[in-house]
Amino acid sequence: MRPLHALFLTSALLVSACGTRSVEVAEGASDGAVDVGATPSSTSTSTSTSTTTTTSTTTTSTTTTTSTTTTTTTVPLPLAFDDEGVPVNGQTDGVVLTTTGWVVPVLEPQGDGWRVWTPCGREAVISTGTFLGEVDFVLDPGHGGSEPGAVGPNGTRESDLNLQVARRVRDALEGDGFTVLLTRDSDMRVPIVTRAEIALALDPIANISIHHNAGTDAISSEPGTEMFFQLASADSKRLAGLLYEETRAFLDPLGTRWYALDDAGAMGRENREGGDYYGVLRRPAAVTSVLAEFAYLTNPVEEELLNRADVQDGLAEAVRASVQRFLETDDPGSGFTVDPIFRGYGPSGAGRTTNCTDPALE
Repeated sequence: MRPLHALFLTSALLVSACGTRSVEVAEGASDGAVDVGATPSSTSTSTSTSTTTTTSTTTTSTTTTTSTTTTTTTVPLPLAFDDEGVPVNGQTDGVVLTTTGWVVPVLEPQGDGWRVWTPCGREAVISTGTFLGEVDFVLDPGHGGSEPGAVGPNGTRESDLNLQVARRVRDALEGDGFTVLLTRDSDMRVPIVTRAEIALALDPIANISIHHNAGTDAISSEPGTEMFFQLASADSKRLAGLLYEETRAFLDPLGTRWYALDDAGAMGRENREGGDYYGVLRRPAAVTSVLAEFAYLTNPVEEELLNRADVQDGLAEAVRASVQRFLETDDPGSGFTVDPIFRGYGPSGAGRTTNCTDPALE
């Protein structure tokens, strides 16, 4: 937020004075000429004497100027909402890591604290926490809290698995010297609009939303890995292609009975208006973002694999390698699906601000 400055108007003191002026008309001048600034003089003849005297008058004028100082007080703008009552993204700058474990975008500093965008998309003022202005990467573990996402046949919750993998990705990227923030670091519900705002507030190199798929799709000899990119972003598409390559390179040798759709790959998905279907891609449009669906949690064989620490480490390494290639090479990525299967326009039913109760932030 940029403060408005008081405006100061200063006037200069103006003093004007009229000086002395002498005018003499010479006796005997036949052409009517006038000398300006001549010295008064006496003229004598043998028959008469004439003396001419000029008197000068000086007038002094004084002008008084008054200086006025005007002070403007900044009034905080309220959080803006769209017609559906959802906060409009792009209103914050930086985040605060609260003492209770939440990440809240900052609307503006206020006194010794901050006015913040709460997890449920409302306003609050807090005085404790740690401010963070920017990071290299935002990792978004999908779902959480009352929204578990997919659930495997043996009870594995997608929200838990997403967080486990995201933490390993964070460790891998931090090992390369990058700064990384998770949108959630425990089992908590964070609406999609707030996840997007966290990414926008931190302006990272990229924002990667980590998920695992659901469905009873056909058995396949190849993994059903899907990477969704932002339709209008060449960088998002390229990063999605690199993530697809590296993930497949890790999963393929595991050789199991995978679930997959025929068009699995790196792809975009449109909504009814032709924009990005997924809110985690559409809302943070100014930030390069990818939604990763690594494998099918609802396949019992894949569920068993995904619960293994070495497999989670392998997925984290695939992300790290993708990021490295994204930054250090011109590799375009691959696995792009030219004509994706229509997946519908319906809402996902998750990640909304409705029926959301804000937690304690300090």
